Amino acid sequence: MTHSQTPVKVLKITGSGRSGSTILDIVLGNHPDVESTGELSNLIRNGWIGGESLKGIERKRLRVPICTCGRRTDIPDVEDAAEACPFWSSVRREWVKRVDSRDDIESYPTLQDEFERFKRLPRLLRERRRLSPRFQSYARLTRALYESISGVSGKPVIVDSSKISAKTFALSMVPGMDLRAIHNVRDVRGVMSSRSKTFRKNIQAGIKWDHEGHKAWKTAVWWMGKNFASEWVCAQLGPGKAVRIRYEDLYEDTKGVLDKISPLIEADLTGVADAASSGETLQAGHNIGGNRTKKSGIVTLRPDAQEWRGALSAREQRLTWALIGWLMRRYGYKR
Repeated sequence: MTHSQTPVKVLKITGSGRSGSTILDIVLGNHPDVESTGELSNLIRNGWIGGESLKGIERKRLRVPICTCGRRTDIPDVEDAAEACPFWSSVRREWVKRVDSRDDIESYPTLQDEFERFKRLPRLLRERRRLSPRFQSYARLTRALYESISGVSGKPVIVDSSKISAKTFALSMVPGMDLRAIHNVRDVRGVMSSRSKTFRKNIQAGIKWDHEGHKAWKTAVWWMGKNFASEWVCAQLGPGKAVRIRYEDLYEDTKGVLDKISPLIEADLTGVADAASSGETLQAGHNIGGNRTKKSGIVTLRPDAQEWRGALSAREQRLTWALIGWLMRRYGYKR
């Protein structure tokens, strides 16, 4: 296996879902030295390696094999090469070349499930003391993947907005990886509003749910757990390797937010900040997963309209503040 001489630099976005990580990922990807990949974990679960590799993976964890460019990413199943995403096709070829002979690419989805899920954090803590052969295989395959993305794109910084805190912790233990992290926070009331909108759209589309939407108190507890885990993981990286930013600030003070991120990747993001804050259209590149905003392939920053004020009932707003107002205040939110 061939490794680059310098560590591959990865900027990992972590936090709760519906917090604008996809938008932030795309904004950063408009810098010439940054490759935006979206939710990279989903690439492996959409048939990119091959159908056999997904055996044993829960059906609900599989993902649609479509890139932002509109082409397919389940490369082995594509009969017409014109239908396959050229970027992810090239990355796959490069990855196969770089993989160590001791490792089987078909095992990678299973290894991801072993080390990149929240419930695996206790196991990862044990791995930190002494790396098992399974984790070493995961680490070699993972490093080869990020190096392949960097090699094909020609860009030294890879942004991964998978958000999973356990994955961030796992990546921090991969030899030869220079990991930096962004803890991305959004007002939980905005998260509630976003989740409820999706629930209503799914019901209108005839998609059945086994529960009555996303209850306010359940979303509040879920949001708290996701952000606590992200805080803890970012603290494990050490000084100067992680920052916390807020979704709302990305729209209201784009330059201020990107100035906080700039030292992490040693890149001047002024040009990107100017373009985003002035309303210019930003290209999404070859992104995986994430919300539907990027499916058009372009993104434009618009001020947060705080739709939650009209979408949530007064009772839901009071309950949310009673449950986790103390944490919201810590993140700078007001009642």
